[in-house]
Amino acid sequence: MQSFRIESPDELTRLVVDIGNTTTTLAIFVGGAEPLVESVPSALFADSGAMREVLGNLSCKHGTPQAIAICSVVPAAAAAGSALLESLFSVPVLTIGSDLQLLFHLEYGNKNTFGADRLALCAWSRHLFAENPVIAVDIGTAITFDVLDAAGLYRGGLIMPGIDMMAGALHARTAQLPQVRIERPESLLGRSTEECIRSGIFWGAVRQISGLVEAIRSDLVRDSGESTVEVIVTGGNSRIIAPELGPVSLIDELAVLRGSDLLLRMNM
Repeated sequence: MQSFRIESPDELTRLVVDIGNTTTTLAIFVGGAEPLVESVPSALFADSGAMREVLGNLSCKHGTPQAIAICSVVPAAAAAGSALLESLFSVPVLTIGSDLQLLFHLEYGNKNTFGADRLALCAWSRHLFAENPVIAVDIGTAITFDVLDAAGLYRGGLIMPGIDMMAGALHARTAQLPQVRIERPESLLGRSTEECIRSGIFWGAVRQISGLVEAIRSDLVRDSGESTVEVIVTGGNSRIIAPELGPVSLIDELAVLRGSDLLLRMNM
């Protein structure tokens, strides 16, 4: 009698599509290897022909996906992307959401409004640090903080504008301030309008984030008596901000993708 081997989710070629407000990241996971990652503007989802070309090229280079997940903070793009992926690869697409099996217990006012990216990041944080409380910080278009205690209970979070949003608001809401690309300044104090904006936003964000992390850490230590609180930092701007924050447990720009892949494997 012929025997058939059923592949586990870990062995499948898996595609995770993370649709952000500005950029969409596509990652191919195979086994436990590092994902193969490509990025495109999120606006490209408005052009189905262009996205078919992008996804077709991805499939040719890395193999046809056998399991797919979409993690999106843009509902319209998520719906369009899911339909496109299912028609192109004939594979059901898992949408990351609070109705899935999670690794943590989510207590939130309206779970449907809890961002998919935050769900994925919390799941990955719990996977990495199952024994300790975790502060997960995502430094992207918005800056989010999400906190899990040692038992895996969601304690709450914070949301604030990201550094590019701050720069855009200064330019849009004033008559003379220019649009400035934010990067690490050479000094604390600027000596031109551009340098002053860059220093104000960059160092202001660093102090805000580090101060909030310390305040949350103190609350966790006081409430639970835990001496070790892990801090994971991700997001597109983590590469410039995170090195200035002091001790953190992990800096990983791909944490949301890894968490989405984890939830995909858990919910197949």
